[in-house]
Amino acid sequence: MSGDHPLITLLIFVVTYVMISVQNIGRVKLYRPAASTIGVALLFIFGAISFEEAIEAIDFHTIVLLLGMMILTAYLGIAGFFDYFAYKIMSISKNGVKLILFIIITSAFLSALFVNDTICVFMTPVILKIALASNLNPIPLLIALATSANIGSAATIIGNPQNMLIGMASKISFIEFAMKISPISAICLIPNFLIIYIIYRKDIKNFKISTKEVEIDRKLVLKTISVFIFVLILFILEVYPISVSAIIGAAIMFAIGGVSPRKALEKVDGGLLLFFCNLFIIMHAFERDYGQFIISVMNWEKDLFSYLFVSFVTVAGSNLVSNVPFVMMTLPIAKMDGEFWLILAMASTFAGNLTLLGSVANLIVAGIAERHGVNLSFFEYLKVGFPLTIVTVIVGAAMLYYI
Repeated sequence: MSGDHPLITLLIFVVTYVMISVQNIGRVKLYRPAASTIGVALLFIFGAISFEEAIEAIDFHTIVLLLGMMILTAYLGIAGFFDYFAYKIMSISKNGVKLILFIIITSAFLSALFVNDTICVFMTPVILKIALASNLNPIPLLIALATSANIGSAATIIGNPQNMLIGMASKISFIEFAMKISPISAICLIPNFLIIYIIYRKDIKNFKISTKEVEIDRKLVLKTISVFIFVLILFILEVYPISVSAIIGAAIMFAIGGVSPRKALEKVDGGLLLFFCNLFIIMHAFERDYGQFIISVMNWEKDLFSYLFVSFVTVAGSNLVSNVPFVMMTLPIAKMDGEFWLILAMASTFAGNLTLLGSVANLIVAGIAERHGVNLSFFEYLKVGFPLTIVTVIVGAAMLYYI
């Protein structure tokens, strides 16, 4: 029966993405994994997809890569690495301007090597502690963390979920991807810093140095960093698919970590993995019935205008249905032209900076801050996010076109 009901598929697709975007329906609160699960269930109920077709639709390479990187990041978090790193940043900062700059650089760097969402999970409480200890307004620090995590994560295939998806589908090597996108990420950190400084320059003048130390398990940090370097070497040498390399690293940490694997697994975002599996199924059904139509509508020429046009369409689409679903939706187009992959990776990631709802990393920062009594509002974030996204997407599209 699957594939015989394109109208039903379209209706379920629309309903699912309304639920994913809105999340609150009356008194019922749905977060993204739950909303996407309802969408998959509706596909099964109305015969729009078979169970066998659904299983085949899931890209387990992407799921395994995401899982492996989450586990490695979890061990660093358990060891206190992120807390220690953040406080070291504060100890060498002589003023608020340097502190913002260090947060932007380190957040971007770590997000390029580890999944940006997990970096924000571990770093947000630390940033709040830094703000309190340094007598600073936490808002610009939190915005710096979120925006730079998004920009930095664009630099590599392993930086964020949508890049992992693009890396698996495109077969672009780890090195090739990094060489193309990392210079763009590095340059776009400049407007990131300037915009935050211009808007919040009065708030970051009241900096005072705090030398508070944090505990760190140096042995566990050394083990995890060593394993990650080993995994990175496997990525570069392409000994195995990067998904296999990542899970090999996770398995090694289970064996040598000296910490209960249960503690690491408890920090893995199972909801995000479920969300991905569901999206693969929903997008497969949609692509099967409407993929050719999408391809015919989004035909493009290889000129600067087209690079900019496709980039801003990606920004709009990524903020309407979230970046990962939009990337999945446009995979048929990307498969027709290798240059489209890099535009999609750059624009869908930078799109996350447009609004507070633009990326999971932003929502993580805002959610943790709220639990600590700090309100990062939609419009407060928008003051930085809107101009930053416009500037960085224009810079990214131009660099991809000319370089």
